[in-house]
Amino acid sequence: MRVPLHVLNEWRPAQTRKTGYLPAEGVRPHLKETDYSTRIRPGTLIAFSDRRAYEVIEVKERPLDLWPEHFLKEWQRYTEWWVEQVVTGRDMGTQPEKATWEHRPVVIAIRPADQPTAKPQHYAVRADRSFYVLPEHYSVCRLCNEIPPCSHETTEARVQHEMSKTEALMSIPAGACLSCGEAITSRMKAVRFPGPNLWRPDLGENSAVFHARQDCADSVRSYRRQWEQKGHEELQPELPGGASDDA
Repeated sequence: MRVPLHVLNEWRPAQTRKTGYLPAEGVRPHLKETDYSTRIRPGTLIAFSDRRAYEVIEVKERPLDLWPEHFLKEWQRYTEWWVEQVVTGRDMGTQPEKATWEHRPVVIAIRPADQPTAKPQHYAVRADRSFYVLPEHYSVCRLCNEIPPCSHETTEARVQHEMSKTEALMSIPAGACLSCGEAITSRMKAVRFPGPNLWRPDLGENSAVFHARQDCADSVRSYRRQWEQKGHEELQPELPGGASDDA
């Protein structure tokens, strides 16, 4: 079974495609309500970072004199960068104002959606932060009460993904490209890494070889990082004919 990429790379609820944006001045002023986007309001159900459902109770601006320290530092860095761009002649448009800066802190009050009498918790988040909006009849994992895909499912997906990668790698014959698994002929450009084979130790010394083409470039870079971490920075991968790899 093919593992969904969002399960491995960036979690998102499997049961919704709608993204919610905070009702903050200057942030997405022309946002249209669609099946894919909406404004967050009191009563909106969102999936928070812990993969649980929460009801939004309130969204309000944070007073300028009560900004958390890290927001103040980010504002200072941003304004300094903005001035530098103007000095170099770049058209930066209207000078940003602190009260409408898109990265300013906005306070959002939420409580667990299944605990309507719980005390709301308040969080300072960026005004342009978005959340996944859940339908009124959302589902949860019966074992952990998380919004699917839950942490257990993500872990299982990662294990399955790594096992599939390992099986594919172990099926590559000696002398073939460790990226695509295809044979490397004498007329093909290739990159060979001297020393032990970090991905297939069973193939012996100097056996790590890849096609020197774009389709296999990501694997070459990945192998190179591991290879250099093993202390081979002073060595160079080799191309056929003794030429070094300058890519």
